[in-house]
Amino acid sequence: MTRFLLLVLLLSLVFIVKLFEWNPASVTFTYFPGHAMNVPVVVLFVLSLGVGAGFVMVVHGTGDFLRWLRSLDETREEKREEKVTALWKKVREELNRSHIPQALSLLERLVTIYPNHIEALLLLGNLRRASGDTSGAIRLHRRARVFDEEDVRLILSLCEDYRQASRFDDELALLGEYFRKKEGRNVEILERYRDRLVFMKKWEEALSVQSVLSRSLAKGERRDLEVATLVGIRFETGCLHLDRGETELARRSFRGALKIDPQFSPARIGLAEAQAQEGRLSEAFATLEEGYEKDKDLVYLYRLEEMVLEAGSPERILTAVERAVAGDPQNSSLLYVQARLFDRLMMVDLALDRMESLEGRENWEGEFYRLLGDLYLRNKDRSSALEAFQKGTHAENHPGRLHCRQCFRRLVRWSGRCPSCARWGFVTLHPGYVLTPSIPEQSADGRRGKGFPLADPTIDAYSLGQSG
Repeated sequence: MTRFLLLVLLLSLVFIVKLFEWNPASVTFTYFPGHAMNVPVVVLFVLSLGVGAGFVMVVHGTGDFLRWLRSLDETREEKREEKVTALWKKVREELNRSHIPQALSLLERLVTIYPNHIEALLLLGNLRRASGDTSGAIRLHRRARVFDEEDVRLILSLCEDYRQASRFDDELALLGEYFRKKEGRNVEILERYRDRLVFMKKWEEALSVQSVLSRSLAKGERRDLEVATLVGIRFETGCLHLDRGETELARRSFRGALKIDPQFSPARIGLAEAQAQEGRLSEAFATLEEGYEKDKDLVYLYRLEEMVLEAGSPERILTAVERAVAGDPQNSSLLYVQARLFDRLMMVDLALDRMESLEGRENWEGEFYRLLGDLYLRNKDRSSALEAFQKGTHAENHPGRLHCRQCFRRLVRWSGRCPSCARWGFVTLHPGYVLTPSIPEQSADGRRGKGFPLADPTIDAYSLGQSG
């Protein structure tokens, strides 16, 4: 090959010499104003060829140089990737052995070598949080989100960082930002956002999130639970409007909940309270009576009794209870409700007759015998009163006429949502006799109520703390 190139070079030189002999003419070449020189035509031709060849060589040489630089970078990147892969493997091995400090050290080296390694930043942040360093975890997870803002794992991890650092407003802002950008795309984030809003009692915002969440699920048990939660949040939104005096908005919210679940007693009771607040007492009474006729839930009679007596219309509750007893004359709980009503209205003889007919039918709690003893005293039968009071001391005693069908917590005041188990629609009137905890007490139609277990454990703790 070398000999061939030398031969070509020699032949080229001979050809150039011959060109000088064949073309003796010259031209005037002005290379600057006022400066010129005579240049043989052949020299001008050879210079042109040389310049062109040099330009081609520069272009090709630059391309080759750039390709060499790229290959050098690729080689370095491959070596770095190999080192990162080896470190990542060691990290997993240390974690499998529960060697957390060693894993942390390796992860620190890894993110130093590869600053945009999202998996390493995510894991390192989680380990920092687990060790109590929430500030370090927040810093690392924020750093990782620079490379991928939409990674669900990073958002959830950062939310957990904020939660453990008690930075609930920051968590809420992060979830709200994602919700506005990616509405309805990730059920887990929607669920967490809903739980945080419920935790902070932001019912109107929670309603908008829950509406999207319930629509994003396919038909099935999970969707039924979320729809039940939607009903509960609609009820709370109605209560919020009612507290503000916005009775029309409150009625819309309560009716919206009843449209989804016609058996949801808190919404019907809330609707009656809104009507009463507007001065439409007759409609409020009718709403509660309609609720009892539909569901046979004694809580309607309890709320009707309170509302009617406050309005000074005792005949309305007497008629309602008599009609209920006529429809179910063997219902001990209902008969006990009637006896207590008679006592409250100072109808002592009727109350005593009803109580005596109930004694021995159920395993009554202490409150039953205290009421019976008090009636005997007012009837001047001291021996029977003493006997009743003695039975009351040996019976179970629990404060509160209401209870939750789900967790059996006793309540003094009615609430649409149990403060203990955080479920809606389970609070009802206690029957007055001892219940078996393993089998939740049902209403006459077998309905147990609806609700959902909160996904965020901090919410349960918060609810328990607020219930007093």
